[in-house]
Amino acid sequence: MTETDDPPQHEADLDLREHDREVLDFLSQNPSSLMGFQGLRRQLGIHPEQLSRALRRLAVDGLVEQTELGYRVTQRALNLLHPAAMEEDHSGIMVIQASMPGDVDARSLVTELKGTWFGTLRWQGLTESTDSLKLSWITPDSHVRIDAQIQGGQLTITAHVAFQEQLDEAIRLGHVLFQHIARASSREDFSAVSA
Repeated sequence: MTETDDPPQHEADLDLREHDREVLDFLSQNPSSLMGFQGLRRQLGIHPEQLSRALRRLAVDGLVEQTELGYRVTQRALNLLHPAAMEEDHSGIMVIQASMPGDVDARSLVTELKGTWFGTLRWQGLTESTDSLKLSWITPDSHVRIDAQIQGGQLTITAHVAFQEQLDEAIRLGHVLFQHIARASSREDFSAVSA
């Protein structure tokens, strides 16, 4: 090992403070996700100032990075964390599945929808993989999450509920989100035609 090489670091060597561990654990559940600040705050229930400090510390340590679409865990952090923390949540109830018009640009659609609120749905974040984009919204109490996944020309709206009694409300919110996505797709198509 030369003087410029950094020694391998282990999770036990990290100086993780009060909320750092919570943020890392949550972000590492789905490493390809990009989570908005407010989505993290609502999901974790951390005061904004404390969350801001935790994200800053984690960024300085190279464990979290911020992009224009949100925060995500880095590969360095994933290498340090226990592999069980990286399990992705695939459960949920499909509310709507529809074909997207062929001329809709998924990236433009994401740009228009990211950060927006729809009724009681608050922006949570974005998950990107090689063949799909998943946008997520959550209710203020974090009991209902609605995902909109765009993959292979298909839009799938999925509801996740904390309690079975919330399923009807989650389905209604899924339809509300679908209407907003359909309107945004129409605006995007129209602007492409008029440009």
